[in-house]
Amino acid sequence: MENTFYHGDCLFVLRHDILLESIDLIYLDPPFFTGKIQKGKWRPEAMEVSYEDSKKFWSEKADVMREKAPMWLRHIALKRPDFASYLYYMMERLQACHKILAKTGSIYLHCDYRASHYLKMIMDEVFGYDNFINEIIWTFKTGGAGKRYFARKHHTIFFYSKGTGYIYHNIKEKSLVNKSKGYNPYTKQFIDKDGNTYVMVNPRDVWDSKDTQYINMHDLRQRVGYPTQKPEGLLEKIIKASSDEGSIVLDPFCGCGTTAIVASKLNRKFIGIDIDTSERKSGTLPTAFSVIKNRGHELFNQAQYITRDLTEVKEMDGRAFEIWVNGFYKATKPQPDRGVDGITQDGIPIQSKVYEIKYDKLSQFINDVKYHPKVPKPIKRILAVSQSGFDDSARKLKFEIETAEGIKVELKIPHEMLELPI
Repeated sequence: MENTFYHGDCLFVLRHDILLESIDLIYLDPPFFTGKIQKGKWRPEAMEVSYEDSKKFWSEKADVMREKAPMWLRHIALKRPDFASYLYYMMERLQACHKILAKTGSIYLHCDYRASHYLKMIMDEVFGYDNFINEIIWTFKTGGAGKRYFARKHHTIFFYSKGTGYIYHNIKEKSLVNKSKGYNPYTKQFIDKDGNTYVMVNPRDVWDSKDTQYINMHDLRQRVGYPTQKPEGLLEKIIKASSDEGSIVLDPFCGCGTTAIVASKLNRKFIGIDIDTSERKSGTLPTAFSVIKNRGHELFNQAQYITRDLTEVKEMDGRAFEIWVNGFYKATKPQPDRGVDGITQDGIPIQSKVYEIKYDKLSQFINDVKYHPKVPKPIKRILAVSQSGFDDSARKLKFEIETAEGIKVELKIPHEMLELPI
């Protein structure tokens, strides 16, 4: 599997593009539940929602929720639909993570005080209480202090495995020696270049930011201006502990790409996904991926970039659209094509057009398929994909072919392809 960045909803990518049990390590730093009200149209991935917006979202999920959501989450939905919609959003994506995680894999979920205890319950539901390994406390000194509460100076990272045989490397850490206690002859001591005496100890579940390079306001070497950026030292510690060289590391909310960057430095393969719906100029990369590309390395140029974003797909020209459709359906273009733009691994022929497909074009495609030497016979299914849609005459022909010849004719537009089932 090649190093890849995906632009789109991670739920769709996890379900559609990632092979089952193929990922060795997942780190996710999803949007925190801030409780703020977002102006304009609500996007569930932003997690800053009004009460009325979240009620609508939850009501649309009602039937699914009654079947799939645990009882405690249904109860929360009655009084706090905004919070319940956030938790259900996370539950769906964590379930998808569980399916693609290898049997020897691990997952680290990064969160804060607003939802950590509820997310722990979801992790127990999805990964199993017996597969809980650690609650890691990541402490830092930056940020404000409240006058009516203790200063909030930590995040929580939940560490779960897929099963009992998970990868774990007990990497020793430096611990400064308290010289007032004297020299311990049974403990091997070291002196660093600054004259500090230290010993190597087993890692603990409380991680100080000074050991993981917390990014302060003046750290121009690391800081790129992305609001949820995490330090490379934090990801280095996680990746070294829970993966091997050559392992595949996935970040479903990759943001400015720190996970991918560190994974690459440590000789791991990576997959980064980000939905980034920021406003952008036509033909340019989404903000998150622009930041990754401009972080002073060639990682983005050396990786695949695959879009699952409807706006980008609608801007493609004919050739780009054809390549995208074939990639989406894992199809290859036959040579010579003879009117067939792609053939899937299951032998289904595809036609891809940016313009509206009408009767004559669809009729010609069906005829080309019948006589194409590389299309398996008998023909049971064909697929036509249009960026602009189909007119009534094309839909009439679809009905005629299916009725008279028993060949299933699928007419698809990008919106339907990228629509997640409820």
